[in-house]
Amino acid sequence: MFNALSQLSTVSALRSVAAAWANNVCAPVSFYFGYWFSHWRA
Repeated sequence: MFNALSQLSTVSALRSVAAAWANNVCAPVSFYFGYWFSHWRA
């Protein structure tokens, strides 16, 4: 059974990795699709 401290640090590390990945990958992709979709609808 994990203790609270190791679980918290694991969650924090996963969150920082996910944030870095999202900033590098998801942000430009979502921006591109949002831009394309808004122009396609107009």
